[in-house]
Amino acid sequence: MKSHIVLSIFLVSALFLSAGCFSIDVAANRHTHERHVLVTNYGWYLFGKIPLVCGNVSPRRFTPFAFFRDDVTMDKIQSRFIDFARKEGCEARDMMYHMSDQVLFTLPGSSISFPLPYFITYREIQLSGVLQ
Repeated sequence: MKSHIVLSIFLVSALFLSAGCFSIDVAANRHTHERHVLVTNYGWYLFGKIPLVCGNVSPRRFTPFAFFRDDVTMDKIQSRFIDFARKEGCEARDMMYHMSDQVLFTLPGSSISFPLPYFITYREIQLSGVLQ
């Protein structure tokens, strides 16, 4: 019984450590007064299709995670980028994106990877641009 409780706590902790993340990072250029914005979201999928957990892109989010909902899409990331630019009263330019799908599970904070061929996949989208 005690081992089941410890195992359950371990699995829940591992889920939260490896869960998806949504972030908006801003860096300002002191000389041109432009701001570079990077919007990132990633998540985990079952067989590359069924969303398990990802970062919650909702503007009024209750939790940082979204379970069984696909928020790792270019439409949702671009929408949050444009909303951020409007809120700042700026125009966006020089937008670039990077999409990544991986079938290796890497332990957070390390370089140890485990092959999980198409059972659990990792998807990440990054969208960056300059606000002026």
